[in-house]
Amino acid sequence: MKKLLLSVISVILCLSLMVPAAVPAFAETTVEETVTDTTVNDALAGAGIDFESALGFVTDFADKFGDDFEALSSTSAKTVFMNCIAKVVNTLSNVLITVIGRVLNLFIPSTPALNSYKDFNIDEYGNFYAGMDEFLDEPAAGARWSLGYAQESILPDDFGTVPYTMGGYGLMAETTETFDGLWVRTIVLDDGSGRGKVAFCVLDAIGIANADVRLIRAAVADFAEANDIVSINVSVTHTHSGIDLQGVWDNTVNNVLNNITLGALGLADLQSGVDRKFLQTIIDQTAKSIKDATADMKTGELTLATMDIGDHYLRDRTYPDNYDGNMYRLEFTPDKKGATPTIIATFGVHPENSGFGHTVISADFIPYTEEVLNAAGYNFIFIQGMVGTITYDRHYSNDGLDLTRYEEAVRYGWEIGYFLLGMELTEAECKALNFELGDFLDVAKYEGQENYTVWYEGWTPVEEEPVKPLLNIKHMQYVIEVSNVLLDIIGKSGITDYFFLYDSSTGKYYEVTECGYMELGDSLKVLISPGEHYGEMLKGGKGLEGFEYDCYRDMFGENTIIFDLANDAIGYIEPDQEFVMAGMKYDEKDDEFDTDTWCLISFGEHTASNVAGKFVELYESVR
Repeated sequence: MKKLLLSVISVILCLSLMVPAAVPAFAETTVEETVTDTTVNDALAGAGIDFESALGFVTDFADKFGDDFEALSSTSAKTVFMNCIAKVVNTLSNVLITVIGRVLNLFIPSTPALNSYKDFNIDEYGNFYAGMDEFLDEPAAGARWSLGYAQESILPDDFGTVPYTMGGYGLMAETTETFDGLWVRTIVLDDGSGRGKVAFCVLDAIGIANADVRLIRAAVADFAEANDIVSINVSVTHTHSGIDLQGVWDNTVNNVLNNITLGALGLADLQSGVDRKFLQTIIDQTAKSIKDATADMKTGELTLATMDIGDHYLRDRTYPDNYDGNMYRLEFTPDKKGATPTIIATFGVHPENSGFGHTVISADFIPYTEEVLNAAGYNFIFIQGMVGTITYDRHYSNDGLDLTRYEEAVRYGWEIGYFLLGMELTEAECKALNFELGDFLDVAKYEGQENYTVWYEGWTPVEEEPVKPLLNIKHMQYVIEVSNVLLDIIGKSGITDYFFLYDSSTGKYYEVTECGYMELGDSLKVLISPGEHYGEMLKGGKGLEGFEYDCYRDMFGENTIIFDLANDAIGYIEPDQEFVMAGMKYDEKDDEFDTDTWCLISFGEHTASNVAGKFVELYESVR
């Protein structure tokens, strides 16, 4: 079924409401006929509307209000008209979902999961790490980078005999099988300035609530104090084929019914969808990885290389296709001879391919990237970047082969591994590397086959630069409003581990979250984000017009990147004026409507301005 199904039907239904004559025309058109029409002209014709007449209306309107429309050609007028349609549909959609949600919410009793907003004191909320008190502009005298690495399995001991619920696609999908495994990978960094160490822990999971991040910190609190760890960050790879760590996929219906009936009356315990055994495994193994990585710390050099992979290996599901297509590689080389170097990779992408068509646990492409890097003698950690609505484009790594979705993930992972190793190498050096490591992609077997693309052909190396031994980091915790009625209901029912607050005087819901700001030398500025940013928030352009703030790179610098889904999982962060829970956007390049339904999973329409405002406040507190 084509991606336009929802959009076209939404447009036609909306137009049918506004233009009664369109109703019988739509009634005579079958769904099959409707979804095969891909252009806007055809879609409108199917609804009984003549595009030229509609465009004439817009042009007449432009003549009357020429200050805003004088420069419009027929093409731009068409774009204005289509954007107006999208805006009307999206507004109606937001209103409809909100009204239905609020009515439904009236009949759902509050549970003990809700905490009092009025009585809450964020300064007394434990296990928050604020980072460094002082920011330096230059490395301290004699400063050297230190890095430690550790990796632990997060599969529960009884996995394989006891079924666990997958978190990603499909409710209540249980499995005892795994394609590969799930891990936590951790690095601990220090710039030698004496201002403290910083830990980054990345889980193979779809997301983790801030309240559970604080449980991990509590488990290492004494160790962190004794070892001068001033920042502990827990993020996720965002795999859509891991074990549910957010509670919305596991036994959902029974948990909700229990909590809003017996649980609300105090006659039964609340049932969270987060499996407590799995969560305890997460806490124990992540705590162990922090301790082990700290013990593993060695001095060395840190370098940065950046390569654009957006043209062939990433794609944005949502117009205007505005995203950061760069892959960033931080490589740590220890001073100690024979010690294992570490590659830290970050770029924005949804590791979701194994989650389609398979009820089998998998970390998606990430362990296969690691397989290549391990073969070359490296430790590896992937930190999720500005993920937004970005997924990976599998065309070039599929190479025309007949593959399952899991096999596609494997090949994508291998190819990304080669990319990370070959960034600064010549094409000839990449070719030699390919075969030295074992030819994972079977170039020798498939080269010359139709549609097969050799990863190193036409390779252009990039420069690698040293990163000054200077690490600045600061965090802020704050209360953010949750105005998405669907998430309000989830919070009210208590099936997740989000720490929800309720203001009885206003009827509003809130959650405690965090953001962070980090500088690595003068090479990178990193925004540590609790959600999933749309690309325009970082880069600007279409989609940010009318937003309260400039894009992050205009405000903080061109070398600004984002670590998304860190220390919380608040959902999508779409600019306020574009926010829609279930709607569409007009793609003028392809003359079609794209669906935009991601913000059904979002804290609400002002999330972007709230998050951006906190980043500005945090930045201004240190710079």
